[in-house]
Amino acid sequence: MGEESVNEGNFSPAEARVFAKVSRRFLWFIMLLFMVNFVDRGNVGFAALTMNKELGISTSSFALALSLAAIFYFLFEIPSNLILERVGARYWLARIAVTWGLASCACMFIMGTWSLVTLRVIVAIAEAGFAPGTVLYMTYWYPQYYRARAQSNYMIAQPIAIALGSTVSGLLLGMNGIFGLSGWRWLFLIEGLPSVILGVIAFWFLTDKPKDAAWLAPEEKATLVAALARDEKERAREGRPGWRAATREILSRNFLIVCFAYGCDIGNAAALGTWTPLLLHSINKPGTPYWQIGLLAAVPAIAALIAMPLWTRHADKTRERFWHCVLPMALGVIGWCIAAGVNNPPVQLAGLVIANIGTVSAWPVFFTLPSLMLPQNARAAGIAFLNVVGIAGTAVTPLIMGFMKDATGTYTASMLSMGGVFLIGAAAMFLVPRGAVGGEGPADAVPSPAQ
Repeated sequence: MGEESVNEGNFSPAEARVFAKVSRRFLWFIMLLFMVNFVDRGNVGFAALTMNKELGISTSSFALALSLAAIFYFLFEIPSNLILERVGARYWLARIAVTWGLASCACMFIMGTWSLVTLRVIVAIAEAGFAPGTVLYMTYWYPQYYRARAQSNYMIAQPIAIALGSTVSGLLLGMNGIFGLSGWRWLFLIEGLPSVILGVIAFWFLTDKPKDAAWLAPEEKATLVAALARDEKERAREGRPGWRAATREILSRNFLIVCFAYGCDIGNAAALGTWTPLLLHSINKPGTPYWQIGLLAAVPAIAALIAMPLWTRHADKTRERFWHCVLPMALGVIGWCIAAGVNNPPVQLAGLVIANIGTVSAWPVFFTLPSLMLPQNARAAGIAFLNVVGIAGTAVTPLIMGFMKDATGTYTASMLSMGGVFLIGAAAMFLVPRGAVGGEGPADAVPSPAQ
């Protein structure tokens, strides 16, 4: 990210230069970590194209494995984020990347339903805390009025990873029989190794907080610390310090509703990320090559890659959050209905594209809400709790997709159900006062340095 793009915000030229330098330093690396993370999350969907038939795994059993993995991710998410805040991002994010990569590689040894469940649960435990950990890490380096833009710059790793991962996964399935291994076993092995390598690099490359940044000049460090302190002062809220007060803030009505809506969004993201290869395989002609399925699966991700930065940039420019969460979710409902309601492969693919754009565009905006709604002492746990509810969504949607498919024999009801989940999440947001989530635009925004 260059200084030119940063200067469009309401902050001083000196701050713009520091934000640009911070971004150039590590945003690209966080993006790489996210990319390999999403590849490792989504490759099980491609593996299922041949693995399920080879090992006799039913759609419902496959869905159950995904849901159980999400539940264990859920259980380990908040403890992981709290450990990161205690020991530092450099140590903890490095540990997470190395262990999840090794666990993902180990999935090549799946032999049936129960080994699938066991190994996917191990992957989930190893990975727990990565997404909220990186969001918490952003709060150490960027003020609220710039955070959505910064987060979107590495969250675009999701559509990039899906686009590249889909293409590569389709090709890796073609390695079937090399050295006597099935193509899906090669897929798990080859796609798990990059996270191990990046995890080792992360230990030496990341910096925990601005005060530790030897790569910032003293005046740059002072500018960054002052910007963060001013932002914190402007966001300060009265309240008692300590865990009881923090817990009350996190369990407040408004924040719980936001978390629920976010869970609906992430549940849809999980459905699209994992099930798109299976959906495309079902709606295209029998015998369609796996490499072609991979290319088709990359199309929704590429569209989201274009849309998400534009949407989050607009959210920061207007300093509005409510409609920037709700409108993409409504778009997702339309997309699922098109994909389910029209018996035409190109039109159904267009529906999946629309649903993917809506899902991915809302995601980084939701992640700015904890620092907007919660006091400082509640943010670490609040960010983790938001992500935990998102993981709960990923535990529910695979079950819906799998069992609806086995019950009806097609994915039509499954896709309509995902649209229903999105609709419920968007409707829930209307129960939250607009001002609580930055819904009134510039009038309730953070005062700029110039003001």
